[in-house]
This record gives sequence, structure tokens and C-alpha cells, in this order.
Amino acid sequence: MVRAGALGAWLVVGVLALFGDLIHAALRPDDNAAHTTVIVAMWLAYALVLAGLLMPGPRALTVARIGVPAGTLELALAAADSSDPAAVVGNLACVVGTLVVFHPVYAEAQVDAASYGDERRFLLRPPGPVIVALVLPMGAVTVAGVAVGPLLLADRGWAAGIVAAAIGLPAAAFAAHTLYRLARRWLVFVPNGLVVHDHLAVAEPLPLSRRGIDSIGPARADTDAIDLTAQAFGMALELRLSEPAKASVMTGRNRSEERSLAALLMSPSRPAAVLATAERRGLRIA
Repeated sequence: MVRAGALGAWLVVGVLALFGDLIHAALRPDDNAAHTTVIVAMWLAYALVLAGLLMPGPRALTVARIGVPAGTLELALAAADSSDPAAVVGNLACVVGTLVVFHPVYAEAQVDAASYGDERRFLLRPPGPVIVALVLPMGAVTVAGVAVGPLLLADRGWAAGIVAAAIGLPAAAFAAHTLYRLARRWLVFVPNGLVVHDHLAVAEPLPLSRRGIDSIGPARADTDAIDLTAQAFGMALELRLSEPAKASVMTGRNRSEERSLAALLMSPSRPAAVLATAERRGLRIA
């Protein structure tokens, strides 16, 4: 349902674009050829985001979380100096779409839609410092890196456009890949137990058998569990094991250390939903 809401909001933007003036005039060079280039680029970007909203998985989630806010910003600029009602309504639809695609329920629905068989995937919260220092700048770098060079070339700024494209496109690819990796951090319920799939916490996915799990529940303030939350904000869940598990715990960007885990902490985006699923699958709730 939440995926349908995001898709519906984006389709409203597309329909209004066919009948209203939703492309900001400042982005339009004067001559007709350049004008056509910008219009085509805008519709290609719209189609890419639409595909991201239609398809499941972390790649589609990353495209939606970059493209929908970028569309919101563009339409906000259009509505600021336009009296066209379509621009105002389109901007409102984009704002709704942005709120939806950044909601944990939507993100979970996207990644879980690509699950295999009896899997159930839950996203893990991004590290707190990363939200402030990485997520917003990386989204801006992605959009600017893709857009600036082609726009300068469309306006016949050949030298500046070539330089901007040569620098911006690789930077945009790197930034988008960084955001994509954040969308691949999961706690996965499988028929035999759980898998911690988090490259920021463990070097390899950590499988935990159902028989080896003693309990799962909200973390205690005085817990002695190994912290695998990667400094994420919000409630952490504590997973206590009846049998210690060996894991390569990340201690730096490219460093890991072999440890024996008797208990560990995780920070899923929706801890209550994780506990409800754990209970349905027969795990003891602490």
C-alpha cells in the first residue's frame, strides 16, 4: 500500500507535467535545440525515478530516495515564480512522495519485495554520524554530478560542460553507490533463524541458527553485548545467544577482528515490527 502511495504521487507529477509548466525557466537555455535537450533530460530523469518506484530492491529504493527529493526541489523553484496551479499541485505531490519514500515502512517494503522464499528483510538504521555528514551531501552530489555537465553543454558552454561532466559523472556514480550500500544493511529472518547482513558491522553476513538464539528484545542500559549498531540512533535490540558465534567484527573502515559473540546489539528501523516477526517465528522475546 505504501509503495502504491509513492507511485501515485509521482504519477500525479507526470500527468500535471503534460498539462502544466513544471520545468523551471532558469534551467532552460534560449535556443530551441538546447530547450529540447533539457526537456528530454527531464523526462528521462522522470522515467528513471518512475522505474525505481515500480521495481523492488535496494537499487530502486536508492533511485527513489535521490530522484523524488530532487524533483521536489525543482518543482518548489517552479512554484516560487509561477502562478500555474499545476506547478503548485505537482510540488505538493512531490512533497508527499518524498515523505513516503523516506518512511521506514516504504524502505522496508522495497527491500523485502526482493526477498527469496520465506525470507523477511528489515532495514538497519544508518549510523548517526553518516546521516548528518554523508546522506544529504551524497544525494546532492549525485544530482549535481549528473545534471550540471549536460546542462552546460546544452547551453553551449563546451569547455565548462566537458570539465563538469568529466568530474561530476564519476562523483555522482560514487555517491549513488555509497547510498546504495546503506540500503543493503539488513536483519534477515530465514527459516533456520536470522542473518545479520551489515558490511559496517561484520565483514561477512552473520548467520545465527534458531537453536543458537536464546532471546531477542530491547537492549538493557547495562548490557554487555557486542555493539553492532554502527552508532545508529534510536532503540537497539539485544540478541542473546545460547551458543557463542564466531564473527569478523569491523573495527575500522577496512579492518575486522575475529570475536566470539554471546550477545549482540542491532538497530533495525522498526524494532517493534522485528519483535513481532520474531515472536511469530517462535523466537523468545526478552
